[in-house]
Amino acid sequence: MSEPKVSIIIPVYNTAEYVRQAVESITEQTLREIEIIVVNDGSTDGSLQILEELAAQDTRIQVYSQENKGQSVARNNGVQHATGQYLYFMDSDDLLDADALELCYKKCEELKLDFVFFDAEILNKDSALAMELNYKRYDQTDDKQVYDGQELLRLLVMKHAFSPSPCLSFIRTSYFKNARLSFYPNIIHEDQLFTCLLYLKAKRVMSIHQSFFKRRFRAGSTMTRKFAWKNMQGYLTVSDELLNYAKANQEVRPVIDLFLKQMLDAAVWQAHVLPFRQRIRLFRKSASKYKQYVSKRTLALLLFKSFAPK
Repeated sequence: MSEPKVSIIIPVYNTAEYVRQAVESITEQTLREIEIIVVNDGSTDGSLQILEELAAQDTRIQVYSQENKGQSVARNNGVQHATGQYLYFMDSDDLLDADALELCYKKCEELKLDFVFFDAEILNKDSALAMELNYKRYDQTDDKQVYDGQELLRLLVMKHAFSPSPCLSFIRTSYFKNARLSFYPNIIHEDQLFTCLLYLKAKRVMSIHQSFFKRRFRAGSTMTRKFAWKNMQGYLTVSDELLNYAKANQEVRPVIDLFLKQMLDAAVWQAHVLPFRQRIRLFRKSASKYKQYVSKRTLALLLFKSFAPK
């Protein structure tokens, strides 16, 4: 096969119940000139056997295995094998509409875009968390307008419509490499950092007002686990990395400040469920290093709200 038009990268860790459907939603894409790079991140539940079976049926599927090192390392390793003109990061327990890659490819090619983004729908809408989230941004952007990434990020954050999921972006490979994008390893919430930088560094971005991505909420995932100190460490690492980026790129500082006021304040608010000693530790850090991003109301909640675990 000649150079594929799109490289789809799928990290897999113990999603045997869903991974077949996820991969098949990619093999059934109307855009046929693709390569599917699946990185098995040390699964122990039979996921690898399913992947090997699927690869035997479709030569476009490449399966690589690594010791369990996390989603970021798996995605970064997948990029190393990618040869397509565009990159798409897929999750192993979700679904993608059959025409998604074709429509994204055509729009990016016709308008010379760095990336295009779209919306999502939630598969299991009865989930308590699903009821709190909204992946609909079609009423916040003009799908005929080419945006500068920095201004688009400002717009989405101000309208509380920013989503960090990389599964909602279709990215030109040359832009990805020139911008030196990658996924930060060994933390939770690395998508916040990746997607923020994806927007900040882009010059030509557009939206497609369709919900191509179908997201599933399941027990045990990062989104559904109880908030823990590891979550907070991830958010603080993201904050530090963005502040370091702003030091070297002062023109983006106002947008990063806006982003952090929203992300970090919400994260510290969630932290009121942590053990008291961890809350005191976070209070001191927030009241000094991050005081411009965390509201006094959130700090008061963190310090004084009692939490009795069920």
